[in-house]
Amino acid sequence: MKSILGGVMDGELGHPDLLRRVVDGIAKLKRHADRGVEVLPQEVEVQITVGEGSVQVIERFVNDPSFDREVEAGLRNKLVRAREDRMPVRRYFVKAGKKTQVVVKEAPPKTYHLLIDGGDRKGTDIPLPGEKRVFLVGRGAWHGDDQQVANDVVVSDGERAVSRRAARLHRAGGHFELEALDQSEALIVMRPDGQRLRPALAASGRVPVHPGDIIEFTDGAKTVLTLHLEEA
Repeated sequence: MKSILGGVMDGELGHPDLLRRVVDGIAKLKRHADRGVEVLPQEVEVQITVGEGSVQVIERFVNDPSFDREVEAGLRNKLVRAREDRMPVRRYFVKAGKKTQVVVKEAPPKTYHLLIDGGDRKGTDIPLPGEKRVFLVGRGAWHGDDQQVANDVVVSDGERAVSRRAARLHRAGGHFELEALDQSEALIVMRPDGQRLRPALAASGRVPVHPGDIIEFTDGAKTVLTLHLEEA
């Protein structure tokens, strides 16, 4: 695997410096395809080493979905000849060490799928291809009544409580983020610890979704069907 050391220094690693090192490290893994198009690996691991007292601070940085969105924006600005829909999935790992460093390396892609429980498509297993970054979720084949864009994840064929243009599922780092569209507050992410989070009420408009979480579609009063995110 190709790898790049994103710089070595003693001392603390602040947010701007961390962001720069991550973007630079990923950018150095690029190769050139036909017509000069810049191509990046499908997935990368970002290994961050900091002093023991800084581990929790850096973990908060990289676990905040907004940090990965900043990395994405930085890559788009730096690699103007790369396709925006082919930016790599980033996974972040933080550990304590004597020297502060950021190492980025190509990683084998992980695959995920959604299993439907309930409704008229109960038991359907829907793969989430690794090269795709955004999945349109809803009822029926079309993502909206105008029948211009197809749904990637058809959760029901005819359940009226599920909107045609229900949601978007975004791939973000080592997890996903769920954005409610017409499903609004009737869309809930359930954590294994019992937390129930509504993307429509989140400040960012999105809620992170990890393997083991359950996406619940309701009619406003009761559960209609659920999606289980699992690693293949």
